[in-house]
Amino acid sequence: MSTPARLGRYQILGEIGRGAMGVVYRGWDPKLERAVAIKAISADAVSGGTAEEIVARFLREAKLAARIVHPGVVTVYDAGEEQGQLYQVMELVDGESLAARLRRGDFPTRREALELAAQVAEALAAAHQAGVVHRDVKPANILIGKDGRVKVSDFGVAKAVGEATGLTRTGTTVGSPAYMSPEQVRGEHVDQRSDLFSLGVILYEMLLGKRPFPAETLTTLVYQILNADPFANPQAFGSLPSELVAFLKWCLAKDPAQRIPDAATFAAQARALAQKEEVETTLSTVPTMPLAAVGGGVAEPVAASQRRKPRTGLWLALAAMVVLLLAAFWLFRRSSPPPAAVLLAEATPVPQDLSPLASPDIPAAIPSPTPTVAPTATPRPTPTPPPVLTVVKRTVPPTPKPTPPPPVVQTYYGRHGAVFNVDPEDALVEIEGQVIGKADDWDGKGGGKVYLFPGPGTYYAKLSLAGYKTVWVAIVISPHAKDKYADVDWELDKL
Repeated sequence: MSTPARLGRYQILGEIGRGAMGVVYRGWDPKLERAVAIKAISADAVSGGTAEEIVARFLREAKLAARIVHPGVVTVYDAGEEQGQLYQVMELVDGESLAARLRRGDFPTRREALELAAQVAEALAAAHQAGVVHRDVKPANILIGKDGRVKVSDFGVAKAVGEATGLTRTGTTVGSPAYMSPEQVRGEHVDQRSDLFSLGVILYEMLLGKRPFPAETLTTLVYQILNADPFANPQAFGSLPSELVAFLKWCLAKDPAQRIPDAATFAAQARALAQKEEVETTLSTVPTMPLAAVGGGVAEPVAASQRRKPRTGLWLALAAMVVLLLAAFWLFRRSSPPPAAVLLAEATPVPQDLSPLASPDIPAAIPSPTPTVAPTATPRPTPTPPPVLTVVKRTVPPTPKPTPPPPVVQTYYGRHGAVFNVDPEDALVEIEGQVIGKADDWDGKGGGKVYLFPGPGTYYAKLSLAGYKTVWVAIVISPHAKDKYADVDWELDKL
């Protein structure tokens, strides 16, 4: 396919990439003066009807895709046909595809993979609510902007050009069919659960670095999708948590009735697992050690292996002390006076009688000495050893977040907090079910404050005012976001 100078009113500036369905160009819209992405498809590659029927179907699917309004969906601006080429004009995303990252071995962490899948599921939920099934969810259609935002492209294109296109081509190269659901491979009717199967394949690949159906030929691939169990060998999942493996099994169930039912559930489950992964990663950095308080201070940590060693030195010291005590006792007995002398020596002395009746010839009566009875020694209580405190790693369940009523009209990104530039300024701002005040109080200027979030994650804010339509927005707090504070800039519509 040669590069045209223009398609419709759009100027072609260069090629972005090629795929099985056509070429994506960087273009320019001279009327609105903005850069766009243009996907061109040769009408010869499209199956299922006459030329007029193909064009009508392509425009119809483009119109449906343009109805999807969600920050995670690449916006469709226009569509048309010129000189045997169908083209779709879309939002230009400054970034790269997930496929490009995976090809160079840039796999996300477990938490990042779950968060990415959750964002894709949220975009699919908006599309499914608009009545659009993607039918070609794959890494090449998941774009990651330089600001970290995830956007899904090519909604409706697979249906517009004929779903069987990827399976009827000859050769051994396996592309888009690697992510197809079993019902899609069989040519049956597909619904939103087919998209979720494809997303489950992508999540599997991100987590394990390989596809669940690693076939090299189309025939083998089709057989594996329909019959192979990617979970037959539990050892293949390594240290992957059992609940995460169970989630993948749910997503990749071959029977749609046994599969995860909708994209909203997929997003909620993936995000809950991502938050749990973040908590466990944080707790794993805290050392587990016993701390013993001695003399008001803190003892040095003692390794478990050292605590289990027999205390040989201590027993030898005790034995030596016993021998010394016996020797001292034997020497003491040899040099001691008789017992009576010992008693008299220990008795309390009686004072002499100095009265005038006393005479040197008549000794005064001296009472028998009363030995002083030594007080009974009160046994000392056995000292209780100081308690041993152990820092124990435990899993803290993530705080459940309220699910906002669909649709979320916009998603904003920031590293720490958010400001609310909402029109009217008196609109109430409610975050996670708690009203924080008017938007004017949180606009970050003129005395307005900045709302800071407790940590990374997705938070939902409700904007409402009497006489205006209530809307929900999503605020994603991520250390990779471009801006420090998410700028929630929205104008409420009157009822």
